[in-house]
Amino acid sequence: MTFRARLVLAAFYVLTAVVLALVIPLALTVERRAESDFRSAVLGDAAILAARVADLVPQASGEAGGEAANSVAALVEESASDPERRVVVVDEQGRVVADSEGAVQPGTQFATAERPELQTALRGMIDTRKRASETLGDELLLVTVPVVDQGQVAGAVRVSASTDDIQSNVRESWLRLAVLGVAVIAAGLVLAWLVAVPLSRQIRNLSLASARLGRGELDARAPEEGPQELEQLARSFNRMADSLGGNLEAQREFIANASHQLRTPLTGMRLRLEAIRAEGGPAAEEAEKAEADLERLSSIVDDLLALAGASSRDATAVTVDLAEIAREAAGRWRQAADAAGTRIELETHGRPLAWADREDVAHALDNLVDNAIRYSPGGAEVRIDAERRDGSAVLLVSDTGPGIPPEEHARVFERFYRGATGRRAGPGSGLGLPIVAALVERWGGEVRLLDGPGTRIEAAFRPPPTER
Repeated sequence: MTFRARLVLAAFYVLTAVVLALVIPLALTVERRAESDFRSAVLGDAAILAARVADLVPQASGEAGGEAANSVAALVEESASDPERRVVVVDEQGRVVADSEGAVQPGTQFATAERPELQTALRGMIDTRKRASETLGDELLLVTVPVVDQGQVAGAVRVSASTDDIQSNVRESWLRLAVLGVAVIAAGLVLAWLVAVPLSRQIRNLSLASARLGRGELDARAPEEGPQELEQLARSFNRMADSLGGNLEAQREFIANASHQLRTPLTGMRLRLEAIRAEGGPAAEEAEKAEADLERLSSIVDDLLALAGASSRDATAVTVDLAEIAREAAGRWRQAADAAGTRIELETHGRPLAWADREDVAHALDNLVDNAIRYSPGGAEVRIDAERRDGSAVLLVSDTGPGIPPEEHARVFERFYRGATGRRAGPGSGLGLPIVAALVERWGGEVRLLDGPGTRIEAAFRPPPTER
């Protein structure tokens, strides 16, 4: 996951947690407040009605209470103007005095065991409860208050109101809060994205600069911009790159100069030894041994020059046909292979094109073939393959020799390292494979030591830009 995605995701987690922590309690508070206001409104209406009918209920419950009963019924109808409400007034015996819906006739016993709220109110206490209505299929709020006349409970008023409207209002409030929360999260994510884009761009520039420096582009530098921390990091990286570039340049100059300076005395020493050997006598044998050592020293000087040249950036990449390079190398090394008692086999597939310097590719392949011939016993086979695989142009050199022990695989590309097989094969510089790695990696390629049998080394090059 990219840094930008991580930053936006972290912002999403934080914003979601904050919004939920704020919205959920607020929504619950809104719900409780709405229910409380609704209950208070119904209770207030019931109490007002109870006060208005207080002196009428005792008269309406008697035999001659027709006029009082009509007055109570009128007040009940007025109080129950909302179709979602039902108002019932009972006397002190629990008998109906008036019913806003007219579902129960006056004089009917209404304070039964199924309606305990009326028994509570007739004892002089206010009762508030919720009950599911089977007929309406809704939840009802029941508020029952006593009717008090001259300090005595003369009856009760029960108001039943549907909570459907209040629940609908609560759901609308929740929806508005949810939309607000989503809008806050979306705005926060947009802001996090706007902040993350320049930060990720600066980090990507630093990463690209470090990758270029790792490929040997010593002029790679990171832009010193952005927040103070990233600017300081880029500045430190650039100082390190300056120091590293200076050190590497000094090393290359030293190796190149030393190698060039050694060539003249080495040539002079070779001529003197050849002269001593030509004179014969006891000194001739020692001169011959010295010539072998001198030849090894010359080989090391040549390898150091090649290694120094592999680190330079003077060459220019062109399109190179690896199949053609492989055919030329096979022809070039066939005589040496015959002299060593080995066979060279060539296998090419199509036109594997690489983006590199032709001389570098040929030099790398020569080193691989040279190593394969040198470290293979008589009768072995050295095989060169050139093909296109997984989007890369690949050269593979393999042999049927003893191979490289698994414990040495990690070190075969170290400079001057010679494993057990190399030491048994005779003198060497230990620079052949490091030179191959430097030449291939110089052009963005990769060298890998594959599993046996024998020794199998693969050099994969990037294709030309037109084929990527």
